[in-house]
Amino acid sequence: MLAVVTLAVGAPTLAASPMPDRLPGGGTSVAPGAPGTAPLPIDPPVVTPAPVTAPAVAPAPPGPPAPGLRLGARGSDVRALQRRLRVRGIRVPVNGTYGRVTRAGVRILQRRMGLEATGIANAALLGRLGVRIRAVASAPPPPPSAVTATYLKAFPVVGDYSYSDDFGAPRGQGPHQGNDIMGQMGMPLVACVDATISRLTRTESGLGGIWIWFVDAQGNEYYYAHMESISPELRAGSQVTTGQVVGTMGMTGDARGTTPHLHFEIRPSGGGSINPFSDLRAVDPRK
Repeated sequence: MLAVVTLAVGAPTLAASPMPDRLPGGGTSVAPGAPGTAPLPIDPPVVTPAPVTAPAVAPAPPGPPAPGLRLGARGSDVRALQRRLRVRGIRVPVNGTYGRVTRAGVRILQRRMGLEATGIANAALLGRLGVRIRAVASAPPPPPSAVTATYLKAFPVVGDYSYSDDFGAPRGQGPHQGNDIMGQMGMPLVACVDATISRLTRTESGLGGIWIWFVDAQGNEYYYAHMESISPELRAGSQVTTGQVVGTMGMTGDARGTTPHLHFEIRPSGGGSINPFSDLRAVDPRK
């Protein structure tokens, strides 16, 4: 028996719908998983951004120094402080400049009062002295000028000393004829040149107390005063060499009861005193 297949007249024939060659975006259509074709693109991995580090903050600049008077200060307040120090028996120049001598004097006073010896006259110390700060012109001390000593070969004091240009400063007996080099009792004093001792005294005599006069080969004279002692081997006529210990620092004569120091003079050709400050600076081993 034959099977009869009847086709419907006018019925459309079904066929596979072709895929377009191009996608709307312009890419080529590829059937997923089709052999011989490239795999579909994979989404890029998610990248976690690195944490952002805050920029370093620069430290704040230091604030102004605490109120007070210190090395390099100048003005009427410094002068008032110096007067108070002198009233208390501490010999400092009253020149309105806070130099090394004034700093040493402040340290002495601080030790007497049981305070930390900083050498800075802070507001508390000034208050106890009755000094009121009004205006302080502070500046670092000027650098020492490059000078060559005319007379000296060595600094006359060994140790922790201080000094200033106090030549001509007023004194009870008249203008100061030298420079005072401040220090501690018993500090070594040495010959500042090769010289001969012209005269000396081991017992207190006159304003200088215990003193020595030296004369060099050119006839220049050097005077050491207010000494505590003179080396026992020395006599008038003894020869000394530069750097030789000749005695110790004291406070004899009119310096008794004040700050230990060496009063130092230079007298060219045995004449009048000149200011020794520039020569002292030139041979100062700490400069």
